[in-house]
Amino acid sequence: MEVSIIELPQLKAVVNKVERNGTIVREAWKRVEAFMDGHAGRANEDYGLVFIPEWQWADGVKQLWVGLQVNDFPELTSDMEELTLPARTYAKLTVCGDREHMDAAYRYLWDWFKNEGVERDCSEGSYGFEANRLKPVNPFHIPADVIDHFEFDIYAPIKSK
Repeated sequence: MEVSIIELPQLKAVVNKVERNGTIVREAWKRVEAFMDGHAGRANEDYGLVFIPEWQWADGVKQLWVGLQVNDFPELTSDMEELTLPARTYAKLTVCGDREHMDAAYRYLWDWFKNEGVERDCSEGSYGFEANRLKPVNPFHIPADVIDHFEFDIYAPIKSK
């Protein structure tokens, strides 16, 4: 596994905030996907995003924001929200494998932060995210209790000095 440090520009997304639960995440994805179907402002057709509120790691992540990147925000329905992440530096790690590999990748990333002396930004309002590849197979269309292959990039925010 290899972690890279990258700079990303500001990211805007239309999201649905839900409980951290694979089945509920997939239901949220369906709502976001249907809402954004045909919207010209969609910025990236290749990735579905799951945002992780970094400040929740201390007590266990309980909520996730499921969404799609946009160039501009459409008029939203009551279950959709705008989420804008500022331009910032992230540690990026690619996950490609089964559930055991995914769990190992998250452990590896936490160890990487400790071993490299780089501080993960777990402050209130800081978000990391998973960029899930939607092609050739959309993982959100596979039930949570069935999926056995994961292919996504983890973006963990790095604390500014």
